[in-house]
Amino acid sequence: PPPGCDPDVQDCGPVVRVCDPTKEECTEPLPALPEITVAAVTPPDPATCPNWIAFHTFRDNNLEIYRLDGVEGTGTLYNLSNSSASDSRPSRSSDDQWVVFQSERNGNVELYLTDSEGKSQKRLTNTSANNINPMFGPDDNLVVYQSDRNGSWDIFLYNVATGEETQITDERFNEINPFWSPDGKWIAYQTDRYGNQDIIVQNIETAERYQVTVGLSTDAFPLWSPNGKNLAFLSDASGVMNLYVYDLSTRNAKQITTGTNVTGNPSWSPDGSRLAYQDEREGNLDVYTYDLAGSKEYRLTEYEGPDSAPTWDCGGANVSFTSTRDGNPNLFQVPWTGGDQSNLTTNPSTDKWSEWSPSKEAASRGH
Repeated sequence: PPPGCDPDVQDCGPVVRVCDPTKEECTEPLPALPEITVAAVTPPDPATCPNWIAFHTFRDNNLEIYRLDGVEGTGTLYNLSNSSASDSRPSRSSDDQWVVFQSERNGNVELYLTDSEGKSQKRLTNTSANNINPMFGPDDNLVVYQSDRNGSWDIFLYNVATGEETQITDERFNEINPFWSPDGKWIAYQTDRYGNQDIIVQNIETAERYQVTVGLSTDAFPLWSPNGKNLAFLSDASGVMNLYVYDLSTRNAKQITTGTNVTGNPSWSPDGSRLAYQDEREGNLDVYTYDLAGSKEYRLTEYEGPDSAPTWDCGGANVSFTSTRDGNPNLFQVPWTGGDQSNLTTNPSTDKWSEWSPSKEAASRGH
């Protein structure tokens, strides 16, 4: 059965009617996800791809988004967000020309756009609500995000070229954590329409919606693989949050981590064949990678302190992560199978939650 589905108390077939006992009415089920074909993106050429990191920092005494080309001390730093407010959750366009982010500079949380050197910032949304968690689409024009302007969280699209906003979910439920398919035709997101948290995918052109997970567990933070074949997500079906990969062709979910502690911050490699994530084992939080082809896990860090929030470089050879081994949070890099670890940032303030190459992943959201 799907993650979290208990066949003793509910129907675990392709169409499931699940009721929240705290509500008076039962939510109508969505159809199960059929086999769909999603075009892959071409993996970047490691020899020519723009290898810079966007990250969160307190080096200006407030939360800012910076860009680092290379290694601090010899590389170049840019302040991308440039404000005295709290700025966070960057998402870069696939051509690396633009970064969209959220900011509290107007009291509520709105979306802003900056060029990739931080020369100018443009306000995108203008509401009295909170507009958060943006992600650039593969066309480098549409941005998906969530907003609570209608009293619950809904998913919206923002057209950077025209300024037009389009609401793509409009029910009374909370729909959050949207993530683009690599071909830009689908959005995966998290919903509470059945009282718990499940994963849904929706076609942008037809508005067709399909259920990926069903049941009583919390299934959260969907991430579409760059090769279009899989959806990664976190689920507490085993009792704590573990990492799963849902195969879009077989429509089966494979459990990747099996620990009794929480797994978090998963991130796909640029070719979609590997995942990086953080996992706490034996009382210590470390960074791991998993190779789907070989079904093999690699432990990347062994520092006796928290190592977290991994993200891949554009060539898929190295992983960046946040660590407190210097006494304060800094960014480090390590080969994806493990090995020598070295600083990317060295500032005595807090540097954390990096985004090296992908347009969006859980690590840069800072949860």
